[in-house]
Amino acid sequence: MRKFMTIVLGLVVGLVALVAIFWFANPMGLRDTVLANQIVKMRVAPARLENPKSPGDYGMKYSDVDIITGDNIRLSAWEIPAATPSNRTVILNHPLTTTRYGSVDGLDGVSAEFLPMVKHMHDAGYNVVMYDHRGQGDSDGGLGRNAKGTQAPVGAGVTEWQDVLASLNHVLGHGEFGDDDIIFMSQCMGANATFLAWQNAPEAFSNPKIKALVAHQPTLSYNMTDRFIRAKTGIDLVDQVLETQRQKYGFGFANALETVPSVTVPILFSQVEKDEYTFNLQTGQNDIQEIIDASKTENEVIWIGPEHPNAFGTGMRFDGYQYFNHHPEQLLEYMAKQFG
Repeated sequence: MRKFMTIVLGLVVGLVALVAIFWFANPMGLRDTVLANQIVKMRVAPARLENPKSPGDYGMKYSDVDIITGDNIRLSAWEIPAATPSNRTVILNHPLTTTRYGSVDGLDGVSAEFLPMVKHMHDAGYNVVMYDHRGQGDSDGGLGRNAKGTQAPVGAGVTEWQDVLASLNHVLGHGEFGDDDIIFMSQCMGANATFLAWQNAPEAFSNPKIKALVAHQPTLSYNMTDRFIRAKTGIDLVDQVLETQRQKYGFGFANALETVPSVTVPILFSQVEKDEYTFNLQTGQNDIQEIIDASKTENEVIWIGPEHPNAFGTGMRFDGYQYFNHHPEQLLEYMAKQFG
């Protein structure tokens, strides 16, 4: 028995030594290649998350509907009519690695749930249409074993502009909501996708029924990916990840600085200011400030964090996705002003 344990211990020590050599020596760049491919896979084919709750859990009547995109991807959506008849509709989308519900596990131990925020909108007299982006939640898309229906890579904002356009066309063609005024509330990846939708389909988004955009935690994708990789691995790998993604899938990262100038309606930005993935230590400001500065329309910003009015959270990124659940007043005031 002692001899067996000695052999096992020796094997374990040898394996640990091999892993250490692989990690620290990076032979022939193999470590970086493996990591870059894995990170790209996480971006274009993230794990499927469920929608564990529905609007009904918050006392809201709703319908399950499908939205079909221009490239023939079926998006799974909820239509939630306001508590009283309304001619105002909010189109809501979501960040990467969540669903229209949110995410139970979230990021860095902080969960996300959007339905309490939606309940505030519902009670304030707004219809809400909220959907899962392609390849996530209950929508079609995705790749490999995560695929459902028609395969399509998740673009982290680059391909999802088609989802945003499809959601607009769905509302405009709706039997009850078709004549409504519209506000988009687009979150993180969904915000970057909405900026791109404005750039790629300017005629559709010049519709005067569109009154405003709420851009909740949009990102400079290159910067955020770089900080995320460094935080999790300690390695400078973003350029290799970008090149690997371009080579394999034909597209890179969303670029909000190029696309936000296309937006033609007022924008309300909101952001956890000290979020480590979007805060630039060299400049002492959050990346969203560059996006705000690049926008061409009237804008406002809500800063989120323990150091701001309505002190909330600890400065973690996913705190932002809980903020309006608890402090909806600024959001509702802005929407009322723009709809009005």
